[in-house]
Amino acid sequence: MNIPPQVFLGGSCGSSRWRAETAIPLLREAGITFHDPQLPEGSWTPEDQFAEMEAKARADVWLFVVTAETRGVAAVAECAYRIGQRGRLALALMDLPADAVLGGVRLTPREVDDLNRGRVFLRAMAREHSVPVFETVAEATRHAVHLAREARGELDLGCLRAVLQRVALPGFEFIPEIISGELFVRIQRAELDHERGVVTPMLGRRWLIERGASESDVVRTLLKAVLTWQEHEIREQFLFEGRRVFDPHVAFPSHGDPGHP
Repeated sequence: MNIPPQVFLGGSCGSSRWRAETAIPLLREAGITFHDPQLPEGSWTPEDQFAEMEAKARADVWLFVVTAETRGVAAVAECAYRIGQRGRLALALMDLPADAVLGGVRLTPREVDDLNRGRVFLRAMAREHSVPVFETVAEATRHAVHLAREARGELDLGCLRAVLQRVALPGFEFIPEIISGELFVRIQRAELDHERGVVTPMLGRRWLIERGASESDVVRTLLKAVLTWQEHEIREQFLFEGRRVFDPHVAFPSHGDPGHP
């Protein structure tokens, strides 16, 4: 089955390296599929245009990077079209310097001004439609990842944090984390340290939140985490003949965090 790419990598081509050096590694790390239209210089044919158009039409997100290495006229027009269509767009935009040299030819001040005016227009249009414009490829790529997951109904750290902000339980704090692309939640709460007899902040184990989890799945996982925490506390306080017969602090040969589950 031919699976549509989640992100189309548009914008500056030619000898630019932003795709290979920054965008593609970040997309691969995040598990996001993409279409890279960049070809070796001079190898593009009119037939390639149809492949690009199909990939753009099927992609959830357009990641466009307009660098100072290009006039960017076509890319600016494509981005304006995408904004007008209210499509998902992650955009990084760089102005041409006053002494810009493209293709070995120094541009005149008037040409630089004309080309940058197109970028100014695109920024204004993006702002009017609440589309953020980034200054670096990395920032734009991370936004593309967020948009792609949003389009496919997948969680990212921002979405998870938004869910946690709507959950309230006195004394409990829910802390989101991302490690190697995986999402987790930990509980933090001040509890009595039964060994030392003092109240101290304690941090619980990590609970995995799958990328495809629904809001209900997240909330149910939080409840399970809280119930497990409370069971831990009860086991510490449950005594038989003065001994903790259900002591939760069982020693295992591991390097995990001590404390609460």
